[in-house]
Amino acid sequence: MPSKRFWAKNNPELDYAETVTKTKSILADFKFEKIIHVSTVSARCQLNTVYGKNKKSSEELIKKAEDYLIVRLGSMYGRGLTKGVLIDMINNQKVFIDGKSKYSFTDVSWNSKWIVNNLNLKNKLVEIGATDYIELNKLAKLINSNSEFEGELDDQLILNEFERFNSSMNVLDFLKKKIHEIS
Repeated sequence: MPSKRFWAKNNPELDYAETVTKTKSILADFKFEKIIHVSTVSARCQLNTVYGKNKKSSEELIKKAEDYLIVRLGSMYGRGLTKGVLIDMINNQKVFIDGKSKYSFTDVSWNSKWIVNNLNLKNKLVEIGATDYIELNKLAKLINSNSEFEGELDDQLILNEFERFNSSMNVLDFLKKKIHEIS
């Protein structure tokens, strides 16, 4: 599944093919006892976008499987991160969303461990992530970023009863390390 929200906006047909058409193909062409579908909170909170609509459509296809687990992830940080608002802020680049947007940042390795530890869940759709959020403009100030924000409000919050990571503020340790690597 592609995780390119802004690319999807400019390439709606390609995003549909990579998201919905590939999901249909996987369901039709492969035999499986259970399917684990990693999705995004955009399938709930961005239904007015190409990316969110396509993610939601792929989830609806997965729900037709006999045994599935759909895991919606919010914004992440961690090893291997090469794109997104955090990288833009580290590099003092323009961020194309409203600075008042609230993000629930979670470490990618924690998300991975949660998925592996919960493979036994049957026919569930869950969102996993931080217990809280941070506004992007406040995060930019905390890391002395000169990034400008321009665009629509884009809250990426986790909403459900499942276990959550402790705090979005843990993203600061990651950012400080990344900034130090660049310096």
